[in-house]
Amino acid sequence: MSTGSFYKTLADESLICGRCGNCRRDCPIYQELGWESASPRGKISLAREIFARGQGETVSPEFAERITQCTMCGACTKNCAARIDIQTFWQDLRGKMLEQNIAPKAYTAMIENLKSKKNITNFDNITRLDWAEDMDEVPENLAQESGAEVAYFVGCVSSFFPRAAQIPVAVVQLLQKAEVNFTTMGGEEWCCGFPLLAAGAKAEIQQFAKHNVKKMQDMGIEIIVTSCPSCYHTWNHVYPEIIGETLGFRVLHVSQYLVELLEQGKLVPKELTETVTYHDPCDLGRNSGVYGAPRQILQSIPGIDFVEIPTNSADSVCCGGGGNLQGADGALADAIAKKRILEAAQTGAGILVSACQQCEQMLEKAARAEKLPLQIMDVSELLWLAVED
Repeated sequence: MSTGSFYKTLADESLICGRCGNCRRDCPIYQELGWESASPRGKISLAREIFARGQGETVSPEFAERITQCTMCGACTKNCAARIDIQTFWQDLRGKMLEQNIAPKAYTAMIENLKSKKNITNFDNITRLDWAEDMDEVPENLAQESGAEVAYFVGCVSSFFPRAAQIPVAVVQLLQKAEVNFTTMGGEEWCCGFPLLAAGAKAEIQQFAKHNVKKMQDMGIEIIVTSCPSCYHTWNHVYPEIIGETLGFRVLHVSQYLVELLEQGKLVPKELTETVTYHDPCDLGRNSGVYGAPRQILQSIPGIDFVEIPTNSADSVCCGGGGNLQGADGALADAIAKKRILEAAQTGAGILVSACQQCEQMLEKAARAEKLPLQIMDVSELLWLAVED
């Protein structure tokens, strides 16, 4: 559920929609497909016929396909004049698909995999720290049980996907450079559960939340740092609702924590002569309200010429990688990423920085497909490049 939500039920919310069409303006799905049935208001209208007007509450396979064609980017919620929490609306619709056994196989396979493996891949969860093998020397404190002030919650994509593995390597090296007393959960880290929310499996996330929170509390952690915006959003906005109380520790996106280390003088960047632009991840920016920290990091590096993409901050365009869209319609996800990378290329920047491992993967794939001379990096990777000896 989005921050500050007044959401009630599918039926109630579908009746609130006034069909003004504000939601269509920035919707990446509608902008790509062009069909009214692919727009947020079109989907809400169909839902109204089913759930508010008593048409049997059965979701057709055609409507189910439209429901999965969404990145959960939040642009529709931001533009909604009636203040409908449309992201929660989509989650509930996807929950109906699961109940009626018409969800795509990618959804059901992912849910079963998360239940058995505790991560989104087929790898054993005990291998979550294999990315550390890319370091010259693996820190001894990387998976200690207690005594650390800071815990780095790595996330599934950075733990198991080779390209994204360079993000935790950079983060850990920055923490070491700043002499932070940190650790990770190692093989005890379970998926944050955000993919379950995006698939409509709200009940299943409770086990993940309770496990992760208790583990952090037992370790005596004071600050949790995550480089995944979806993990950050889930820990900050979903877990407290599930647990029913405050977590007892601070939760920061890595960009926020790195800004603190820069302000304390624990990290001192050297000059980099580069033109850099920045892509706002949906779950960090529009859905969590964090815009300044990544930009502060870029502006702290001497020599950086920072240029904004025309659509930025709250108006940033999705990379196509959210909302489980890749599993449901990979071609559509790639088409959205193509639009975004072409927009970024028009800035003339040589480096496109984001603060999300999924954005980095989607945009790098698009840049290669378009043969663009544009390097894609995470903000932590760029900062490490500026501070390493």
